[in-house]
Amino acid sequence: MELDRDEIIARLLQIDSDMSLLDTTDDIYDCVIVGGGALVLMRKIFRSTRDIDAISASDEIKPLLDNYNMNMNVKAYMTYFAEDYDKRVVKVDIPTSKVNFYTISLEDLVVSKLCSMREKDMEDIESETVYKELDWEIMDKLVKEVCYGMINDYEVNLLKIKYEHYKERFK
Repeated sequence: MELDRDEIIARLLQIDSDMSLLDTTDDIYDCVIVGGGALVLMRKIFRSTRDIDAISASDEIKPLLDNYNMNMNVKAYMTYFAEDYDKRVVKVDIPTSKVNFYTISLEDLVVSKLCSMREKDMEDIESETVYKELDWEIMDKLVKEVCYGMINDYEVNLLKIKYEHYKERFK
């Protein structure tokens, strides 16, 4: 099933509602969304997505995420994200009471998609609504940080080449 922005928000609100029923404490939980779902929530792309990728979530809500097609397997791609991505998260503006949902920054999303080999990811970041809002100083910094964390020279060189081409086209 493909999810548009309204359907993604409905799922997030249902997770919040379910968590309110399961946990009657005053505790508030967090979930950080990445990938195409994050770009859809940020209104940077206007396509649908098959799932919602989360890079991190409070342990207490993780059991609910599978029920709503939220993918926590992003951890396999952690080298695509700067270590301090959590300092740049942006709260998703929806009325929740138990779970705060965030997206990583636009710059973090673009760098992670540059690391990917999928054509769909490149199409996402070639959207004018994406590249016109990038802070290129932050982009330069994040590419260096992600390159530093990569395992092999091939991936580092590929990211540097893809970034330089991207910058030439859209800066």
